[in-house]
Amino acid sequence: MSVSVSARLVSLRKDKNLSQKEAASALGVSQALLSHYEKGIRECGLDFLCRAASFYDVSTDYLLGLTDARMMSDALFNLEEIPQDTELRTSTIFRAYLFLIDRLNNQGKRNADRIRMILILTLYKIYIGAVKLGFYPEKKDTLPQLASFLSASTIDHIFTLLNAPAEAKPKKGEELPVCVDTVVNEAVSLLKNQLNMLSVAADKSGLK
Repeated sequence: MSVSVSARLVSLRKDKNLSQKEAASALGVSQALLSHYEKGIRECGLDFLCRAASFYDVSTDYLLGLTDARMMSDALFNLEEIPQDTELRTSTIFRAYLFLIDRLNNQGKRNADRIRMILILTLYKIYIGAVKLGFYPEKKDTLPQLASFLSASTIDHIFTLLNAPAEAKPKKGEELPVCVDTVVNEAVSLLKNQLNMLSVAADKSGLK
């Protein structure tokens, strides 16, 4: 994305129908300095960037030209790729989930429901772990004894269901969204590390 900070500042000021003098006053800088920022003569500092983002009600990523979504919350639910998708962030994982659910819904609600079941059970298991570590209070109906059952039985069963024939086929030559590709690559890396650790442990114990 080639949009500059200066271009964003000019566009946002005009959207608010403010003169340069009015905007400078609201942002706590001189008109001359704001003029330099808007013309790209000088680079603005982090403090000004945060004030401008707050004043114009946009994210700093939008001001920096990293996304076309004015607020990051907009980008989260936007099924178009954004530069942040190449990095493994919480937002990347969430967006990958939305992409997959959207695709599975198009192929049949049953498939999407299976993914939701895995997500719900996985989050429940994480919650149980957080309770055991003392980070969250335990709910009255929480069943911590199910934690091992979830990994050993239920999730395996759901994965078996997911291997059922799809109700629709992907288009030829279709590529994965970047956020999905990022999450898949990270998962593969984590699994490879786990397999290596198991292999080393097996060698040390003489099991191989």
